[in-house]
Amino acid sequence: MFNLVKLALRNVFRNKSRSALTCGAIGFGVFMTMLLGGFVFGLTNIIVFDAILGKVGGVQVHKRGFDNVKDNFPLEYDMEQGGALEKTIRATSGVRAVTGRIVFSGSLNNGTRNTFVVANAHDPAQEYVVCPLGKRGLDGQPLRSGQEGKGVLGFELAEALGAKFGATLVIQAATRDGQQNALDLEMVGTVNNNAPMESKRMVYVPLALAQTLLGMQGRVTEYAVAVHEVEEVDTVAAALAAKLGPQYHVQTWREIRPQVVDIVKTQRVVLLFVCMVFLVIAVFGVMNTMLMAVLERTREIGTMMAVGIRRAQITTLFLFEATAMALLGTGFGAAAGFAFNAIVIYAFGGIALSPPGSKAKVLLLPVVPAWLVVLTVGATALATVLAAVYPAWRASRLRPVEALRAT
Repeated sequence: MFNLVKLALRNVFRNKSRSALTCGAIGFGVFMTMLLGGFVFGLTNIIVFDAILGKVGGVQVHKRGFDNVKDNFPLEYDMEQGGALEKTIRATSGVRAVTGRIVFSGSLNNGTRNTFVVANAHDPAQEYVVCPLGKRGLDGQPLRSGQEGKGVLGFELAEALGAKFGATLVIQAATRDGQQNALDLEMVGTVNNNAPMESKRMVYVPLALAQTLLGMQGRVTEYAVAVHEVEEVDTVAAALAAKLGPQYHVQTWREIRPQVVDIVKTQRVVLLFVCMVFLVIAVFGVMNTMLMAVLERTREIGTMMAVGIRRAQITTLFLFEATAMALLGTGFGAAAGFAFNAIVIYAFGGIALSPPGSKAKVLLLPVVPAWLVVLTVGATALATVLAAVYPAWRASRLRPVEALRAT
């Protein structure tokens, strides 16, 4: 067996050009898979972290029944702010921070034009602890504690109203009792984060202003919860649900933003398809190389059989050659993929991107999960060896006399 391995390695390096091309095709497939995988998973992290750290938090808590009518922005499913409920949430293992919010609908008026808006009211002191990326895409000033009359508008909403920084608008909404109320709102900033709903209809206001406007002092309609590790959201959500009881509904970011989950799944399907294309290229390259080797080495194969080498050993020899090229190619491709991604991360600090139509700057850091590396290298190596099965079988079926006569 050891002699067959030595002979296989000698044959691989005997025809350096052809072996280099074959190993290059295999390595190129692995390299491109890692390159595309790094960018796909890097983009996935941007989308997921933007949802978790920029908008919804890892987990949200609502009053039971809120989720069934949430599109109507109900105020009657409210909870106490800063009471026993909030203390229980904060005391749960895995919880890093908590903030209360009120999401409500109303209208915004610039004196000549009135438009429907959706308002997100939060405590600035806690909001940016739970969602540290909440200022992404912000132009102007963020909301600050103690500035109740300030507001941040989606940039398209601000453009539609012709509002400039410092402009005074009137925000109007129905209280929980159904009475109409209105307050002045000074626009101090705009946000453009490539989220259509948030750009066109969203208004961000201090929680204290919303509580005054809606007559809901000391009340909130949701709690956004930050977790220590993103991977812990399911565990934390289960612990919160057990602690809070059936009167509260606990949801993870996946349930709140299912469209993000769909985007991630779609990206992975596309990545899998691309990987299959590169795998097919590598397989055909190996099969072509091995068939050429059989044709060129017909006399050599006949000589080996004539001196007593068995057919099974001939088959094993060609499979060993394919295995050697698979190991060389996948090793080279994996090393090149790791090196390229490391250069992007450590030499350039990632790739700065600005989504189409957005002023928000994001930094893409290529990420290649260990399972993707193992799957790519393993699948490519296995496919390479399997691609050599037919040429190896064909070589072992040659008749020694006919093989020796071959020119």
